[in-house]
Amino acid sequence: MMQLSAATGAPIRVLVTDDSPIYRRLISDALSRLPNVEVAGTSFDGEDCLRMLERLKPHFVTLDINMPRRDGLSTLEEIRKRRIDTHVVMVSSPNAQSADQTMRALRNGALDMIFKPEGDDFEANRKSLEMQLLQQVETVRSLAKTAIARSRDSSGSAGMRSANLTSAMKAASSDASRSVHYVVSKSNQSQPDARKGVFECLCIGVSTGGPAALGVLLPQLPQRLSVPIFIVQHMPPMFTKSLADHLSQLGPIRVSEAIHGERPLPGHAYIAPGGKQMRVVRTGKEYRMEITDEEYDSPSKPSVDYLFESINAAYGRNTLALIMTGMGSDGLRGCKKLHASGAYILAQSADTCVVYGMPRQIVDHHLASEVVPLPAIAARIGELLRNTR
Repeated sequence: MMQLSAATGAPIRVLVTDDSPIYRRLISDALSRLPNVEVAGTSFDGEDCLRMLERLKPHFVTLDINMPRRDGLSTLEEIRKRRIDTHVVMVSSPNAQSADQTMRALRNGALDMIFKPEGDDFEANRKSLEMQLLQQVETVRSLAKTAIARSRDSSGSAGMRSANLTSAMKAASSDASRSVHYVVSKSNQSQPDARKGVFECLCIGVSTGGPAALGVLLPQLPQRLSVPIFIVQHMPPMFTKSLADHLSQLGPIRVSEAIHGERPLPGHAYIAPGGKQMRVVRTGKEYRMEITDEEYDSPSKPSVDYLFESINAAYGRNTLALIMTGMGSDGLRGCKKLHASGAYILAQSADTCVVYGMPRQIVDHHLASEVVPLPAIAARIGELLRNTR
């Protein structure tokens, strides 16, 4: 019922949880300034949060990572254990320990995260919180609308939306070999398996739900991948390093945060550093990555479009691109250019996305060569790399 009310114009109700009175007030005030949002209540730690959740039934709850008695991670686990119908947004501080803990939460069912601003400029801090919280509100409302649409099709599957990494990995292990796929737009190709040319890189754009989705995809890729992988995951500084370290432990693909001037290697995945832009440049037959602070017309930093436009200039039609779960339209501009060059573009299917925003833009604009469910993406990439010449 909460999801239905959120989708039909009722205010989004939020429970704010933080042991710091200052941050409870900052987050509550920022939420109160947003249109059609109601602060249902505040709680001072995980135990207090669990009590209030049952009574207030908010659409989503913000959970501070570090709290006395019960911290954010154990509170998230208990919310999932009790099957409480709410989304969880983690609130993290800018340090390595919080980044690691937040990554664990995102892999285990948290919807997303917001970053605690810690500068001296109060007004800048307020605006930062408002922008981050506005995105969470829009995401929750979008999910509610999707839930209504899905309820009208009782035969549809909920897929792995909001599933944790463990269950997603089990699904991938059993389903990946099936290589389920279907063509959405044939564009320049007569059929998927007849794609001519040689792929020289794989580039991936992903946002909300990305850490868990990448945790499914990367370990299932072929062990001796013949191309480098470039990834933009929307995240702030420090968190991309934690994500890369975790993903590198899951399987054969080496994953690292990209370094300025580094030359990409086959079978290695490079994640754009949070708060920076990443591009690939070509000089003759050599490629290297550049990490920049360049201004770019995008609300996201790193930006998928920024990377994909450089990929198009460097690799052109020899690009295999993938747009995965995420809110918004980042990647659309870059995919338009890649599509015009003859690149091959995959989109994650709606039923396996946490948020079907970024892939939907690619599908709706007829840029997707194929739409593929998450458990089958790795196998399909393997087929495309084997079958091209």
